[in-house]
Amino acid sequence: MRKALYILIAAMLMTACSDTGRGLGFNRNKGKANWTNGIVRFSANMDSKGQDKDNPAFDAYVKYQDGHTIHMPVDVYGLGYGASCPMGNSGLYKPEQGYESAEILAKTDDKVVIHLHHKSWTVIGARVSFDKQVTLFRDSPIMSVIDYYTGQFELLNVAAGMTTAMVATVEPIDNGYILNYPYGVTGIIVMPGLEQKFHDEILHNVILKKSVTRDEPLRYYVGLSDKGKEFLLDEIDKIL
Repeated sequence: MRKALYILIAAMLMTACSDTGRGLGFNRNKGKANWTNGIVRFSANMDSKGQDKDNPAFDAYVKYQDGHTIHMPVDVYGLGYGASCPMGNSGLYKPEQGYESAEILAKTDDKVVIHLHHKSWTVIGARVSFDKQVTLFRDSPIMSVIDYYTGQFELLNVAAGMTTAMVATVEPIDNGYILNYPYGVTGIIVMPGLEQKFHDEILHNVILKKSVTRDEPLRYYVGLSDKGKEFLLDEIDKIL
C-alpha cells in the first residue's frame, strides 16, 4: 500500500517544470508572492479566501542537480514548508485569507530579504496579526525566517512547521527535524530556543513551538535539497 502511494504521488507531483531562474529574485504572479535563488523557490498566497486555501502555508519548488524542478506538495491543513501560525488545544488557528502585502526589504549580490504582512484575524477571542521577514541566500537551500506577532495578547503559542506530505520519514535533531521525502528531497527545519517539538500525524506536519510576547522575534530556519541531510546541516551551520 505504501509503495503504491509513493508511485501515485510521483505520478501526480514529480512532473518537471521550467527553471525558476538562477538569480536571487522576488515577484508577484497569479495571486502568489514568490522568492527564489534558482536552487529553491518558496511561494505564499496573497489575499486568497476560503478554508480550502493553504493560508498561511508556503509551498516550495526544488531544483535537482540534473536541472529539472519539482513542485513540492502541500497539505492545505498544515503549514507547508516553513510557515508559522498560532496553535492551541484545538490545533492551528489559521486565517481565512492570504498575506495582505509582500515586498523586498533589501537585495544584495548575496541575499534577498522579503517582508510579508498578514492582517489580523481572531485567535481564541483576541485579534492577532503578524509580519514576516524572510531571507534567502544565493547558492544556499536555506531560508531564514523572523516572525513578529502583534495583537491583543500577552503571550501567544506559535507553531512553525513543515509538511510530511503524508509519506516523509521524520528524524529528530537538535532544535528541529530532518524530513526525508520519497522523491529524493530532504527537508530541514530548526528553531533555536524552541520549547516543544513533535510530529503531528493528524496534520501531517512536524511542529516546533514557542511562546512569544507581542513583537518578540520568532526565529527559525528551513531548507530543501536533493543533496541530503549532511549538506543541509552544513548549510544551517554556515548561517547560525
